[in-house]
Amino acid sequence: MKINLRPFGPKEDSSLSEFQMELIQLASQLNGDYVLNSYPNIGKSMTVKEANRYAEDAVKRFLEAGKAALKAGANDSAIVTMRPSLTSRVSVGGSRKQLESY
Repeated sequence: MKINLRPFGPKEDSSLSEFQMELIQLASQLNGDYVLNSYPNIGKSMTVKEANRYAEDAVKRFLEAGKAALKAGANDSAIVTMRPSLTSRVSVGGSRKQLESY
């Protein structure tokens, strides 16, 4: 028997809960964005949809960097340190597009 925890889909346009913001801060550690001046405020202006994309991208980049390090001959127990991607990310807010750097 399958039971859904919520009777509705995700509210993608909602602001993040405190727990979700903490998950985004964790994702920023994977991304290397913790060194940016905007780090303390990361996630505060994100919607659920933007945060989901940010977190998925952070994990993807981190795993790709780890695989690349292994392929380049790094030790299996080496720690991969990410640098922030200083490119702007495009987010769609309402009916207009805006550039934001997270």
